[in-house]
Amino acid sequence: MYITYDHHGNMVTVDSKLKGLHRQYCLCYDCEKFIPEDRDKNCPIANELFEFCKKHGVVTPVWECKSSNFKEKVIVAI
Repeated sequence: MYITYDHHGNMVTVDSKLKGLHRQYCLCYDCEKFIPEDRDKNCPIANELFEFCKKHGVVTPVWECKSSNFKEKVIVAI
């Protein structure tokens, strides 16, 4: 079943079973350089991709990134 909703100012259509799952698969969410709440400090590639997604009303999870750019986030257990 497909649903339509407002995403960043665009009406978009998505398979309801997949809505929001991009975070589970997007490499950016595991990268130290991904700081979406602070666009000035955020990865420039992620910023460009985000602008592209908003402009075209799409969601594009990142599956691969240049090794020289990706830095795995270290999570410290307390």
